[in-house]
Amino acid sequence: MTRLYVPAERPQPHASLLFSSDERDARHRYAQALGAGAITPLVDRPDLARALSLARLWVKDETHRLGLPAFKPLGARFAVETLRERGRIAPGATLVCASEGNHGRAVAQAARSAGCQARIYLSHAVAAPRAEAIASEGATVVRVGATYDEAVRHAAEDAAREGWTIISDTSWDGYEEVPRLIMLGYSQMVHEMRAQQPDGWRPDVIAVPGGVGGLLAGGARGAAEAWPSPPHIVCVEPDSAACLLASARTGRPTPVDGPFTTEMGGLRCGEVSPLGFAMAHPHVSAYVTVDDDWGACALRMLARPSEATVTPVRAGLSGAAALAGLMAGCADAHGQADAGRHALSLSAGSTAVVIASEGVTDPPLWARLMGEDYTGR
Repeated sequence: MTRLYVPAERPQPHASLLFSSDERDARHRYAQALGAGAITPLVDRPDLARALSLARLWVKDETHRLGLPAFKPLGARFAVETLRERGRIAPGATLVCASEGNHGRAVAQAARSAGCQARIYLSHAVAAPRAEAIASEGATVVRVGATYDEAVRHAAEDAAREGWTIISDTSWDGYEEVPRLIMLGYSQMVHEMRAQQPDGWRPDVIAVPGGVGGLLAGGARGAAEAWPSPPHIVCVEPDSAACLLASARTGRPTPVDGPFTTEMGGLRCGEVSPLGFAMAHPHVSAYVTVDDDWGACALRMLARPSEATVTPVRAGLSGAAALAGLMAGCADAHGQADAGRHALSLSAGSTAVVIASEGVTDPPLWARLMGEDYTGR
């Protein structure tokens, strides 16, 4: 099922929800220190543009970022390094988070680099290959609860009792510093996009996977910084885990109960990050939900270009969600393509970017959807 929600009014962002000049300078210095090799490609996909009747479409390919198959290190490593500089993390400390896979692996990588231990909490729904990848970074994997949101609570309780440091990309009351740093790190992605194109370039639409809202907030704030008249931001979520759409409808963080039947593991969240939602919502033009069939179709289109000269993108099911959202939104929930395209501010002359947020983190799932084994890049 596809749902499409366009807010009638969007609140003005409070000054406290904007990144300060000092924060932006810190992000810029960190990006410069990483160097050009840390930048992910912006892939031109004329085949996808034609399929969606758009003028141009690019894929921000986050299937490999800083040695991991997802965008997550852009935030986690920046947050850990910043806390080290502030004297908040010392070698030997234990860093803790809950994850559906990608964030946990990024925290584990950052912990190892900082000389720290990592303890990553996963629900029992997380696929075994994603858990094994986290363990391969030297982390201790703890299986708790049936959902990501339960894992978040277990991680926070254990960290408070043991004095461990939480590196979470979702926020809660009294815990906002680290999620804000992570979102600040994510916002660098949009500045990369802009630098990868000629002066004056600006897409009309950027489609972003939802999750708890961290990437959405970072992308939206990055776009607001990069362009005086920012692109339309489209949030895409699984239909069974659309906590951002539910929150947008009520204007406040609103959980959804599930059941979370989607196999888009990185987006299988029932509760938004309150800080992420507050930072993102003023900038989001539309919210779209998709089912796994749309995701699988987008995954295959990314991996199998219709032209031999076009670069394929081998994304995971969550990584294909942004493209799936544009596809489904253009079709609209009732097949009314014109209504959906209008709601997403798309026309034959439009340009769009979709963020492919993860690579193949669950090879058996990828093989089942593609009909062939995953053999790596």
